[in-house]
Formats: sequence, C-alpha cells, structure tokens
Amino acid sequence: MKSRFGILWSIWTLVGAALVYGISSSDPKNTLVTIIANVLSLSPLLGLMLTLGSVKAASQFNAWLQSEKNSHAYVAGGISILFMLPGLLTLRFDPYLTAIFSVLTFAVLGALKQLKNNEFTLTWTDLLIWFILWIPFDLRWYMDMLPSGSDSYTWFSVAISVIAVIGWNGYRGAEIGYNLVPKLKDIRVVLLSLLIIMAFVLPPGLLTGFLTFSMPESYNVPKMILQFAGIFLTIALPEELFFRGILLGGLDKMFSKKWIPMVISSLAFGLMHWNNVHPLSTQITYISLAAVAGVGYGWAYRKSGNNILAAILVHTLVDWIWKIFLTT
Repeated sequence: MKSRFGILWSIWTLVGAALVYGISSSDPKNTLVTIIANVLSLSPLLGLMLTLGSVKAASQFNAWLQSEKNSHAYVAGGISILFMLPGLLTLRFDPYLTAIFSVLTFAVLGALKQLKNNEFTLTWTDLLIWFILWIPFDLRWYMDMLPSGSDSYTWFSVAISVIAVIGWNGYRGAEIGYNLVPKLKDIRVVLLSLLIIMAFVLPPGLLTGFLTFSMPESYNVPKMILQFAGIFLTIALPEELFFRGILLGGLDKMFSKKWIPMVISSLAFGLMHWNNVHPLSTQITYISLAAVAGVGYGWAYRKSGNNILAAILVHTLVDWIWKIFLTT
C-alpha cells in the first residue's frame, strides 16, 4: 500500500491511543495492564476506521484488498488478534469466545468478498450479514466477550464499523458514502437538517413528558468536547453506517419510489430503540421520535449526495444537545 494510507493510519492510531489511554486511565478500577491492553487492542481499529474515511487512503487500501489474494485472511486475522489482546495481557483469555468471533469475522468478510462482482442492491446475503453484525451489538450480546475492564461497547462499535466498511466498501464495492472529510455543502445540510429534526421531535417530546429541559449549572468544555467525539465515533458513526449507508443505500437501488426505502430504514432505526426504555407508552414515544429523527438523518444523507458524514454530524449534534440540555 502507498504512503498516504500508512501515514494517515499511523497518525489516527496515535490519536486513538491518546484518547483510549485518557479514558481508560480515568477509571480507578483499571490496572496498568488493563489500560495498556485497551490501548493496544482498540487504537489500531480506531485509526483504521478514521483512515478509511479518506477517499484517497481508502482507494489505496481497497486496491490492496483486491490485488492481494490473502487479504481476507490478513484482515480477519488481524482483527481477531486485536480481539484476543485484552484476554492474553490480563491472563483471562477465552479460546471459545475468540473462536466464535474469529469465525464470524472470517465468514462475514468472505461472504461479502464473494459478492464483489455483483451490483450493490440489498440482497438476502447483505441483509443476513447486516443482522449478524448489528443485532448482537445492539442487544449487547457481545458485551461479555471481552474481559472486565475493557470498554466492550466502544471496542465492538468500532470493530463492526471497520468490518462493515472493509466488507461492503472494500470487497463488495458498494457505494455507501463512507467519506469523513467535510465539505461546505455538508455543513449547510447538517444545520438545516438539525433545525428540521428539532422542529418535529422537540415539541411532541416535551408535550408527552418524554423530554424535559435540564440546563447544566456549569459548562465543562473539555468534557463536552470529549462527549461530542465519543458520540460521533461510537454511536452516530456505526448507526449511520448501518442504517443509512448500507440499509438505506442498498434499498434505494431496489425501489424507484424513494419514500419506501426512507420509511423502511427510518422505522427500523426507530424500532432499534425499543429496548432502551420502559414502560410501553414510553417505548412507543421513543421509537416514534427516533423514527422521525431517522427521516431527518436520511434526508441529510441524500441531500449531501449520499455522503454519510452529513448524517453522522447531525446525529451527533442531536444526541449531544440531548445529553447536555435534555433528560428523559
């Protein structure tokens, strides 16, 4: 691979290492070994996820994927090794869970690699792989697969994002709009989409009592910046990648009437929030508001020319504003 990819991956991995170290070391329960394990296991994945957001770096990486006949084994094996590291370093290695994760990773990338010569529409194979990656993560079935002290949610949110980008964009050749380099047009779309979502979500949320204003007594700017970065990387990016980039993008190629993919992907996005709250009335309110927000994210995705960054940014802003100024 050429230098651009290598340089960007090195830079973003170092940035990721600093971020992971800061978060892990802030937890008094974490030992030095646990902190080192978290940094070594997560930083390369975080660096890869951000590096592939550069179109030029991604094109170099994808060219290597296609030209290297053993790339599938290298990628899946490398991700599996990163999965093993926390267990090996903390002496809590679980060979059974490692085997499950490794087989799933090899199978997912292998299946998508076999589809590389087909035009990207959402096939049953695509949908099955989407479910295999997303549903266990969303229902937190993965959470106990890493040793205690590891940030399992963050690790798997980054890991499934990397696997999805490499699988669909790198091997499958799907145009999912995974470009994290902002353009002026994206910013305009994001701001307009944010206003529209707030106009349609905030009033019913307040009227039903699902949302209430909660103004902070003080503003910790560094903490707020870290919250924004955390939401962007571990919530908005994977959710928009799976629901807009893959699901909406794939459905758009299947239907001539563009409102159908928007409704399906937005309802699926809303339904994902069902298990987050209780009781039934609150669940119905939550999934309804989330589905409306999903329409806004989908509109931002399409309006920006199917660039996933616009959807990620507006999603991040919505969740960030909610976290700072609102409570449920």
